Amino acid sequence: MMKINIAQLKKELGGTQTFSFQTSVDELALNQREEAWTDNVLVDGVVTNKGTYYEVTGTIHATLKESCSRCLESVVSVLTIPFSEKIRETGLEETGEDSEFEFSCFTGDEMEITDLIRENILLAKPLKPVCSENCRGLCPECGANLNISTCGCNPIKIDPRLAVLEKLLSKD
Repeated sequence: MMKINIAQLKKELGGTQTFSFQTSVDELALNQREEAWTDNVLVDGVVTNKGTYYEVTGTIHATLKESCSRCLESVVSVLTIPFSEKIRETGLEETGEDSEFEFSCFTGDEMEITDLIRENILLAKPLKPVCSENCRGLCPECGANLNISTCGCNPIKIDPRLAVLEKLLSKD
């Protein structure tokens, strides 16, 4: 669990406290899908006492190994994910200026940020990872990786229902 002890920070309005964690993907429950996260996730950040709430900002560093969505080759994505969250102590009342924000809550002198880190990592994960922006993918006919070689397949496919119309274009 990633917990930040803010007992001293509670006494300092406007004060800041830095934090740094190295955690495993198992602790964050990330390796439940087909992708493979590296074992270490690094989190650095700052907690700021804003009076009625605390602002937690920082950066997450994670590495993900998965398959290219076009050619199925292995892709390693190095993610640098900035995050910012407003967290309020349970039981504190909202002031008029705070009512427009949505807050996470905590109790006591420790702030739990494991869920915050997990959510930010999952939201930043590429939806369709590619090995390069100009990846040509696989041939839909023979399955050849078009980044490595070309195949003899005809790239133009004509719908058989419209093949009769092709005769109108021929000048025979």
